[in-house]
Amino acid sequence: MAKKTITSIIICIVILCSATLLFAQTQLKYTKKEPRNNWGIGFTYSESGVGISSSLFIPIGKSADLFLNLLVSGVSDSRELERYDIYGNSIIPNKVNRIFMVPLSIGIKKELFKDDIEGDFSPVVNFGVSPTLVLTNPYDRSFFNAIGYTQAKFAFGGFGGIGVNFRQSKSMSLSVNINYYYIPIMGEAVESIQNNKIKDVGGFQIAFGLNFLK
Repeated sequence: MAKKTITSIIICIVILCSATLLFAQTQLKYTKKEPRNNWGIGFTYSESGVGISSSLFIPIGKSADLFLNLLVSGVSDSRELERYDIYGNSIIPNKVNRIFMVPLSIGIKKELFKDDIEGDFSPVVNFGVSPTLVLTNPYDRSFFNAIGYTQAKFAFGGFGGIGVNFRQSKSMSLSVNINYYYIPIMGEAVESIQNNKIKDVGGFQIAFGLNFLK
């Protein structure tokens, strides 16, 4: 009888220790789980214009995300010079078209030195491809009237860059990235200024992002 009692006590102790260890491991994993980028909004400044963007992030590793970024931006020519007439109206001499681009950037963003840097700061690299819709409409028509005369072209290229993430809280982070895009237009080039072809709507971009974590 005593042996059965001792055996039962030992079994209970083993079960209790196992349950305690399992619970501790579960709590440790939960505590160490770090919030990751889920989606975000951003502002972009580039050589040819400014734009707004929205991003979606899909974790593919401990320190890497697959991301999709949709940007809407104007495209200007470096030769554009804004002037004003006697009535105060803005005029850009020899401008023939307004140009807009809508690139969908599909890429991978990876945090560097994930296990070596403590705190809420982390450097990142990113790269990928960027299919792009390029829209043009005549400058000599008013903005809304010109929408009905919009023509579409397509461009395709890639990008790469570096940046930093600053985690502000458990639900939000800020990011700054410097990227270079190479996006040649497929087919005939477009014109913003008369007789000055634009064959590539890429270039350097500085992107500021507000990311929401989960």
